[in-house]
Amino acid sequence: MQPTFEQYIEGSGALLECPSCHGNHLHHEKVDVFEREEDRSDGIHVLVAAGAAAVDTNLKGNPSSRRHGLSIHFSCEHCQAKPILTISQHKGNTWIDFK
Repeated sequence: MQPTFEQYIEGSGALLECPSCHGNHLHHEKVDVFEREEDRSDGIHVLVAAGAAAVDTNLKGNPSSRRHGLSIHFSCEHCQAKPILTISQHKGNTWIDFK
């Protein structure tokens, strides 16, 4: 699903739209941060959710097959969608996507 945004406003940014209904009321549920050196099988995973943080070495779910990744889990106020915005690095590029 392609990420879409409302019009950019200087100093504020642009509102991220739900990939299902295009509503602009998305709530963060949890954030996964994956840190690893290029092509390494080991690294660090940090999960932030429900007012707490947990650190482990489980890289399952990393949106990047080679490097760092970030997943932001949302719920939409307008529909039942639970989209996940991913940011990943691959060969010097930064990719943004919805899952």
